[in-house]
Amino acid sequence: MMKIIGLAGSPRKNGNTDVLVQKALAGARAQGSETELFHLNELAARGCQACYGCKKAGKCVINDDLTNVFTAIETADGIVLGSPIYFGRFTAQTATFMDRLYGYIKPDSTSSLGAGKKFGLVFTQGQPDAGLYTGTTEATARVLARVGFEAGPGTLVGSGLREPGIARENEQFLQAAFAIGQELAGR
Repeated sequence: MMKIIGLAGSPRKNGNTDVLVQKALAGARAQGSETELFHLNELAARGCQACYGCKKAGKCVINDDLTNVFTAIETADGIVLGSPIYFGRFTAQTATFMDRLYGYIKPDSTSSLGAGKKFGLVFTQGQPDAGLYTGTTEATARVLARVGFEAGPGTLVGSGLREPGIARENEQFLQAAFAIGQELAGR
């Protein structure tokens, strides 16, 4: 059985990002996968401390709530990472997670993450132009690839979502998120 991890980087539980990440996980479950969801805003997590302990351990050595997230990722086949776009970039909660992924880069610049883990991305924004922040979405994908994840089903940008939770009413975005989960689970 495959395992897919969802990471919701929004400060708003049950908001648009959370709705779409949960829908992606529903797509993975529909394919028989086990899923687990982490709300990054609820975690007591420190930013990278530049201690380089990870270069000896092969993963981040900070012991906080992200430790459980990394343990789950290590046993997973894929992740769905979701974040709202605020001021042209992902949230601070997502940034803390992303920075701590540095722990998977070994001294020889290879990854200690393990092969075969795929990712899908879910971004939401109030801005109606879905292509406006392509630099942010592409940079996120590059970082995930750099630490050892393989590109999966791609990126959903839920644009024009100005009201909290309004994504529940957008069938196009819901179907796209569901398809991300299905593809991650090996449809």
